[in-house]
Amino acid sequence: MCSVLACAAESAPAPIPVRDFSRWDQYQGLVLSPTGQYLAVQLRGDDGGTVLAIVNLADNQLVASAKTIPRQQIIKVSWVRDDQLVYSLAESQGPFDSPRSTGELFGLKVGGSGSRYLFGYRGEMSTGTLINKTHAEEASGYVVSRLRNDPSNVLIAVYPWNTLEPSASLYKMSVTTGAKSRVGSAPGKGWTNFLTDASGFVRYAVGRYTNLMAIDTFVRSESQPDWQAVNVGQLASANVSAVSFSTERNTAYLISDEQNRRNCLIAHRLTDNRREALACHEIASVQDYSLSHDGSTPIGVGFEPGKAELKILDEHEDARVLRMLTKAFPGYGVQITSWSDDGKKAVARVWDDRTPGEFFLFDRDTRKADHLFSARSWIDPEKMGERRPISFKSADGMTLYGYLTLPPGIAPSKLPLVVMPHGGPLTVRDGWAFDAEAQLLASRGYAVLQPNFRGSGGYGVDYIEAGTKQWGSGMIDDIAAGTKYVTDSGIADARRVCIYGVSYGGYAALMSAVRYPDLYRCTVGFAGAYDLPKQKRDSDVAETKLGRQYQDFFIGDEKADLDAQSPINHLDKLKAAVMIVHGESDERVPFSQAKLLRAALEKKGYPFEWLSYAGEGHGFYNEAHREEFCTRLLKFLDQHIGQKAVAAMP
Repeated sequence: MCSVLACAAESAPAPIPVRDFSRWDQYQGLVLSPTGQYLAVQLRGDDGGTVLAIVNLADNQLVASAKTIPRQQIIKVSWVRDDQLVYSLAESQGPFDSPRSTGELFGLKVGGSGSRYLFGYRGEMSTGTLINKTHAEEASGYVVSRLRNDPSNVLIAVYPWNTLEPSASLYKMSVTTGAKSRVGSAPGKGWTNFLTDASGFVRYAVGRYTNLMAIDTFVRSESQPDWQAVNVGQLASANVSAVSFSTERNTAYLISDEQNRRNCLIAHRLTDNRREALACHEIASVQDYSLSHDGSTPIGVGFEPGKAELKILDEHEDARVLRMLTKAFPGYGVQITSWSDDGKKAVARVWDDRTPGEFFLFDRDTRKADHLFSARSWIDPEKMGERRPISFKSADGMTLYGYLTLPPGIAPSKLPLVVMPHGGPLTVRDGWAFDAEAQLLASRGYAVLQPNFRGSGGYGVDYIEAGTKQWGSGMIDDIAAGTKYVTDSGIADARRVCIYGVSYGGYAALMSAVRYPDLYRCTVGFAGAYDLPKQKRDSDVAETKLGRQYQDFFIGDEKADLDAQSPINHLDKLKAAVMIVHGESDERVPFSQAKLLRAALEKKGYPFEWLSYAGEGHGFYNEAHREEFCTRLLKFLDQHIGQKAVAAMP
């Protein structure tokens, strides 16, 4: 007979492999073709690129594919007819950098030999499968709309690069040759959000043409093709985006914060120029939405004040499908991402805090939802931890929100705690959906706090603006308030708290450790900025006038204030163990920031751990690098707040 301890050791399940959490999502997006015969599938490549595959749903056979180079992503896949789609490319320095469109357009045809280069600055080049040459243009092109009555062409907007204030021109572009014919232009200079009617005629335009702090709206019709101004300069708003246009209702649908300073779904009735809020939430902004099968009308709007909430709009018959799906998947977030033209088939994405994402094909005739793909098929939701929505008060009385991931199968009492502030920081947020890093830490017995401090998105304009010039002050205080809330509740052990973050989160990890030295036993800065004046000067954000204005407005423009909010100037207060992680090719937060911190710590004789990789940018793309970092992170945490730390405590 074995001893009690030996038997327990034998029966204890093996920990989930680190790689299961460090790997990328396998499936990222699915789009149905117009007849529903084909499915465009976006997959993540092992090198950080994207694979786009077209699958025949009749026999599940691959009928076309395209692949990008590392650090490029395929975005905005648009079917233009049943055997042809158009897609765009985006590039990013790393997984924590927002992808930036290259302005190029490519075509992919069922049964074709590869992608066709249709529009962009590399028109005369051949790269990988992009073998078809076309005229190079120093401009960015974006798909505005499919042309249902003209399937040989697609409507695009083109922005030239040779001006500081480009104005969009509208073109019909051949989906086989890239040849273009001009059909119109934007009503003003700058970025424009266009909406088309059912025939593909551009009816509505939204932009900031007269004042960067106000929204301008223009409308037109086929009988009156010249742009007519409505509400010019009247909507002082931080965010307006055009969603869809209903010809039948003569209504444009928008996501806007114009009515209650949180993003709502707005209907702009053009008949009487009336704007009506259709879906708002008392706490949260719009998170996502589902459209009718013809793309004209929103049928559901998602919010995330804590867990996912869905408001179904019943003014369109397709809302019945969304209602059936929510009944089939109670407690989950549900979004319809694409339809067949006849509305008989729809692709739905389903998720919750433990489920990374499941894709289903719904058949309206049979009322059945067949499983297609899992974003991470290797993840067992039953073994994941609960992501508990929380709210707490800041030091100055502001109500703040966040998420606490709890280790599965362990009583939530006196747990070691990892505080994980998000990057951005402004307008970015952590949500209820599955978070691989938080679940990795929870699988090793850690509680994980992700506070949506002031400046975070998702809760309205006032919440965001409260973070203005608060990088090293109010935001850091909010993170500390959230930490104390969790430890005071008894869920976490106040003696075993570590803070870890990426990008702004990396900055916050070090700044928190010097401002609250008795609160955190260890700190991990990944791609963090530690000297704000140098960060403002050296970051690629400073390469544009708009970027410099953003930095001055939200971070600050007084050197004394920036110095005071730079953790590198306060290392004499540091008590926590330190780990520094950075990509050596990072341009958003240059590698020099990590080297400055390393040199300052070495000068003081302060010990630290170090991990950097050549060729990596703002975060790590390479899966082997990601796995090694996660392994090193777990070892570091175990040493300072895990079982090894407990063994060393008095």
